[in-house]
Amino acid sequence: MISDQSIVPTLQILSGPHAGRLYKIDRDVLVIGRNTDCDLILEPKSVSRRHAAVVRREADYVIKDLNSTRGTFVNGVRLAQPAVLKNGNVIQIGELQLYFKTNAVQIQDDSSEPSTVFATMDMPREDARFEAVVRPEEKLRALHRIGRSLGATLELSAVLDKVLAALFEIFPAAERGFVLLEDRTRGILTPEAIRTRSGTPGNPKISKSILQRVLNDGKAILSKDLPSEFPNSESVSEGRITSLMCVPLLDHQQHPIGIIQIDTRTGRTHFEQDDLDLLVSVAGQVSVAVQNARLHHDLIKQHELEQELQYAREVMQALLPERPKSVSGYEFWDHYEPARHVGGDYYGFIPLYGPRDDRKQPARRWAIAIGDVVGKGLPAALLTARLSAEIRLFLQGEGDPAWVVSRLNQQLIENGVLDMYITFLLIILDVETSRIQLANAGHPHPLLRRTDGQVVELGKEASGLPLAIAPDGPYESWEATLQPGESVVLFTDGVTDAMDQTNGRFGDKRLRQIIAATPGGPTPIGETILHQVQEHSSGRTQFDDITIVTFGRRPAAGG
Repeated sequence: MISDQSIVPTLQILSGPHAGRLYKIDRDVLVIGRNTDCDLILEPKSVSRRHAAVVRREADYVIKDLNSTRGTFVNGVRLAQPAVLKNGNVIQIGELQLYFKTNAVQIQDDSSEPSTVFATMDMPREDARFEAVVRPEEKLRALHRIGRSLGATLELSAVLDKVLAALFEIFPAAERGFVLLEDRTRGILTPEAIRTRSGTPGNPKISKSILQRVLNDGKAILSKDLPSEFPNSESVSEGRITSLMCVPLLDHQQHPIGIIQIDTRTGRTHFEQDDLDLLVSVAGQVSVAVQNARLHHDLIKQHELEQELQYAREVMQALLPERPKSVSGYEFWDHYEPARHVGGDYYGFIPLYGPRDDRKQPARRWAIAIGDVVGKGLPAALLTARLSAEIRLFLQGEGDPAWVVSRLNQQLIENGVLDMYITFLLIILDVETSRIQLANAGHPHPLLRRTDGQVVELGKEASGLPLAIAPDGPYESWEATLQPGESVVLFTDGVTDAMDQTNGRFGDKRLRQIIAATPGGPTPIGETILHQVQEHSSGRTQFDDITIVTFGRRPAAGG
């Protein structure tokens, strides 16, 4: 483990029932208030629901009041505007005081000092039987008290605060205690809990040589007379520490995840071997509690992420287009199913009006689009939302699909799309003349079902590169006229690439066969394709988004 000190600042509560509890400022914006959605929740009613925020600005941390009822104070002065926090500032929020520290614990480099530590102790293995030297009744009472504290909550700062409070009762000589844990993201030690018997926060320091021995060697350390062992150590002299115990916290694989240190500045008393034995046995329980608290935190974060993705899915579903319902002589059908909460497929039905058209009347021309962002999940969904907005912009007053696709391609390349590309197909349908114009950017070719069941690809010779690959990729328009009873099928590759339990693809050939064998127009064709794909992939997890769009002319009267 890297034993460099953390530069994460902290807020320590100085008053109230949670006095001494430490909170890391480990994000760009830390909102403080009574609401449960705040980052730092303070329960007293004197605290507003959203009271204040600490904002990171480069190397500084700025505190600002969020229009709270009672105001926010720094060193007794009410904030009229945001203020830069300095080490040692006392912040008043409601009835509570918080102490701002730039470094809650400083690691002092004293590795050149010769060590004469009184005792070291190997940590017991997880499966080893540990017999302490302390009196059995004292150990039982202490462990019961710690165990009761650990079982009371799964919130990490509360767990460690209760542990230190219990250790202060067990060790009357203790004047200060703290817990450093490994930051799992950055691999450095960060303070998670600090407690002093006097209640004064201060800025405790820890000997780097002791820290390295505890972490690297996995040994618990007891020092009865620290000044004589480290006569030139700044951390010892400034802290006026006379005796300490430092014990590693180990995970289930016996890897160090942090340390717990208890020390005293009272020269008349010092810790004994029995005390170290007891702290080692307590550390085992603390380690389990820390891992449980972290697992609980991870589960909560996972639940929150899933909830946010579900909200995103609902938003994306609300943005899906409504199929045209009152287009004389035509029928439309669509289906969209993302592989995850949100997906990267796009489709749209967009009415097109000229400058002189009456918008109260049904549109004469319609843009029918379908696209597939190469990628899944939230990044693809965000790009899909952007694609939807830009298509509508470029379609205004423009009747050439090739021009729209070219302009869209240029816009995506100029702005960058996170190394993703998009297959895209745009069809402009004139419902009065039944003429269709299409431009294809690397998307699966649309399939036309004629009245005799013949299935043909449309615009195969006019297909260009997917969007966001080449800045000047040429796109061409292709035209055809729909006859009564003919239907067009658009789809993404989630249809043809759907796998069964033997890894067999649904395939293009089967799709064509289904279209050829299904008369009745767009709705029966679309529903049959969907049913067959779902039946084919039954028992397999869907791995790609599935989008199907069908439209066509109704049969002629009497046909």
